[in-house]
Amino acid sequence: MGFDDKKRKSNPSERRVQKRDFKRSNRSNTWDKEPKGKRPRRGGGPHHDRKKNGEGKYGATEYVRENEHFEKYYKAQKICVSDEEFEQLMRVLKTDLPSSFRINGVGNFASRIKQRVKNEFVTLSGAGLEDVKPPKAVEWYPDSGAWQFSYSRLQLRSVPQLKSLHEFLKSGQEFGSITRQEVVSMIPTQFLKVEPHHKVLDMCAAPGSKTFQVLEALHRDFESYDASFGSFGTNGEKAELSAKMPTGFVVANDADLKRCNLLTHQTKRANSPCLLVTNHEGQNFPVIKGEPGNARDDFKFDSILCDVPCSGDGTMRKAPDIWSRWHGGFG
Repeated sequence: MGFDDKKRKSNPSERRVQKRDFKRSNRSNTWDKEPKGKRPRRGGGPHHDRKKNGEGKYGATEYVRENEHFEKYYKAQKICVSDEEFEQLMRVLKTDLPSSFRINGVGNFASRIKQRVKNEFVTLSGAGLEDVKPPKAVEWYPDSGAWQFSYSRLQLRSVPQLKSLHEFLKSGQEFGSITRQEVVSMIPTQFLKVEPHHKVLDMCAAPGSKTFQVLEALHRDFESYDASFGSFGTNGEKAELSAKMPTGFVVANDADLKRCNLLTHQTKRANSPCLLVTNHEGQNFPVIKGEPGNARDDFKFDSILCDVPCSGDGTMRKAPDIWSRWHGGFG
C-alpha cells in the first residue's frame, strides 16, 4: 500500500509514516530546533564571538606541587636511607625538569650544528631571560653532543629572543639533525660501549631515542656518514656506500604495536640500514638460530639494552598536573 506524496504534504496528520507515530499522543507534528530543557550550545550560542586558533593571551599555569598520598606511599617504600634524603628527593621533584636535546650524527654536519648552537644560542640574553641560564653542553656527554636549557615552553613561544632557538628545535627534530631527549635517557647507552661490529638488542625500544643513539655508535667510525642526509662521502657512489657500512646492527623490539609505529617513525630519520624493528613480548622473544646445519650455540647478541616501563612518577617534573590527581594506583 503506497502513499500519495501530495496528499501527505497537504495534510499534516498524515506526515507520520512510522509505526510509533500512530500511537495516541498529544505531541505536535513539528520540529523544535531548541526544545525546552536542552543544554545551550557551547560557546554561548550561534552569535558568540569565538576566538580563532592562536588568538588570546596564555599565561603560565601555577600548579600545587603537594600530595599527601604521594609522600606517604613513597615513605612506606623506604627508597631513601634517611628523612633528609627523602626531603631532598621531594624538593627535586617539585622543580621543573630542564629541557634537553642531542645532536644526531657524526662528521662535518654534526660539527656545524654544534658550532651553530655555540655561536647563536649560548649567548642569548634580554628581557624575559634575566633569571634563566642560557643553554649549556652536558658535561659528561662526549664531544658536546648533548645540550640542556631551562627555558619553559611558554618562554620559547613568547620571548622574541628565543624565536630562533624555538625554530631550530622544531626543524631539527623534524629533519633528524637533533633529537629531543631527556638527559637521564641518554645515560644507559653510554655503558654499552657499542662498537661498529656489535649486534645489539633493544628490548623495550619505543619511542626510539636510545635506539637512535646505538645507531650513531655503530656509525661513529665512518665520519663521512651523515644521518640527516643519508649519504656517504660526496660522490654518492653505491660502491662507497657498501664499503663503509658497519657490520653490526640493532634489533629494536617493543611489545606494543602502536609504539612500534612510533619507533619506526623516529628511527627512520637516521637513514641507517643497520636496523630491524620487531614486535614481541620480552618474555617471549624468539630464539634466533644460527646458520642452517651449524651445531654451535644459537645466535647471541653482544649487548642487550632493556629499559623496562616504570611507574613514571618522575615525570611530575615535566607534567606537574599529575600532582593533584596522583593516587596509589600510579605507584
